[in-house]
Amino acid sequence: MKTLILSVLLLFTSFLFGQTELYMGDSNFKTDVAYTIKDNKVYSGDGVFNNIVVFTLNNNKVYHGQSTMTFDCLFTIKDNKVYRGTSSFSNDIIYTISDNKVYRGNSTFSTDCILTYDDNKIYMGDSNFSSDCLITVKGDEVSLAYLACIVGPY
Repeated sequence: MKTLILSVLLLFTSFLFGQTELYMGDSNFKTDVAYTIKDNKVYSGDGVFNNIVVFTLNNNKVYHGQSTMTFDCLFTIKDNKVYRGTSSFSNDIIYTISDNKVYRGNSTFSTDCILTYDDNKIYMGDSNFSSDCLITVKGDEVSLAYLACIVGPY
């Protein structure tokens, strides 16, 4: 009986640790989990009851679903830039990351700011007002480039 209880507790704690949850807006309620990141996979919802893999994160690349095949690569992250597919050409820059902000294309002008990351929250544009909060991040640290790929594209 002790072994069974210990096994259940171990299984339960494995769901709690080693993951990151992205909540909709300014929420921390389990019912508002938009994505769960665990073991380099991004699940829709909480990842427990809904085990649909939306993205796979591997070697600074974001892949569609559970694939890591080249033709399923959606984004490549190199330095502070996010590129379309497997490209690293300047014409294919989707985002530039600078000072906890995500900018559209190869720009760091304030008018091109599409996301701001502040205090574990992702805000729309160059804002940090609670009404502009898109996502609340809770759990292990994830790079802003990966978060921009998951939350975006815009």
